[in-house]
Parts: sequence; structure tokens; C-alpha cells
Amino acid sequence: MSQNDTIDLQAIKTFFDPHPGFAGAAIPIPHQVKEAADKLDGQSLTLAEALECLRSAYPAGRFEVVAEYDFVSLWLDGGRHQPSHMFRVIRYR
Repeated sequence: MSQNDTIDLQAIKTFFDPHPGFAGAAIPIPHQVKEAADKLDGQSLTLAEALECLRSAYPAGRFEVVAEYDFVSLWLDGGRHQPSHMFRVIRYR
């Protein structure tokens, strides 16, 4: 069961602090995700709408709401020779 199954995705949240798009990651965040997160910055909408926006921008990723820390994450499979990687895409309150 993912955390998305246990939280209210219809709750309206304000989104802020998008991923900076650089620094320290084993693999870079996809530019489509960075652009979508930047568009969400400062907006108030439901968690479901935010997830749809991100998934539309980058369908290959696995986006999840991490309710314990109030952010949306992106999981990428690193492939055969790289580990998987999780990004904090954008925070919400």
C-alpha cells in the first residue's frame, strides 16, 4: 500500500519550495519535472491535481505524496547499472 492510499488527495494544499534542479544528486532530476514543479510553486490546489500535473509532465516517473514530511516525491529506477533515486519534488502546507 502506498502512502497515497492513506491520505486525502482532495485536500487543498499550497505548494512551495520546488526542487532546485541541481546539486548532489546521483542522477539529475528530469527537466520536465523541474519545470512542472516550478509552475506549481505558490499555487493552492488539491494533492490529486498536483500529482496529475507532475505525472502529465513526466509519465515515466513514480510520484508519491510523502505525508509524514509534507512533500511530493519522484522515484526513478536507475536502471541496470545505477541505483534507484528519490527526489523531493515540491513541498506543501
